[in-house]
Amino acid sequence: MDSPDLETVERTRAVIEELIAYRSHLSVSVPYFAPTNIGSLTPDVQQNESRIKEENDYGNRVRAAIQMSLAAAAASMRLAESLMHDDAQLGMRERQQNLARCAQEAQSCRDVAGHVVALLSGKEAPKVDALMEIRRLKSAVHDRFGRWPGSK
Repeated sequence: MDSPDLETVERTRAVIEELIAYRSHLSVSVPYFAPTNIGSLTPDVQQNESRIKEENDYGNRVRAAIQMSLAAAAASMRLAESLMHDDAQLGMRERQQNLARCAQEAQSCRDVAGHVVALLSGKEAPKVDALMEIRRLKSAVHDRFGRWPGSK
C-alpha cells in the first residue's frame, strides 16, 4: 500500500512541472550589447549604459535561478514519490538498488541547488541563447545605424 501523502506529492510535482513549462520561455538569458563607443559618451550616458547592463544581469540571474529552483523542486518531488512507493514486495537487493538510485537523484537536486547559489552570488553566469543573441544584435544594429545587418 502506498503512502496516503503520495497523491499529494504527485499533484504537487505535476503543478511544478506545469509551471516550469509555462515559464520556459522566460528562462533564456537576454544578452547585453554595450555601445562600442562607450568611452566617448557623456558620463550620464555611460552611467545609464552601466545601469542598463546591471539591470539586464540582475534579470537574467533571477530568471535562471527561478527556473533552476523549480527544476530542483520537481526533482525533489520525484524523489519523494520514489521513496513513498511501497517496496514491500521487493527483495532487499532491489530495495538497496532503489535507495542508491534515490541517493543519486538527491545528489542531482543538491547540484542544481548549488548552481542556483552560484547564480545568485555572481559566481556563475546564466547561459545565453545564441539565437536570442543574433536577434538582439540585429535589433541593436538597426537601432544604432538605422539598417539591418547585410542590407545596403
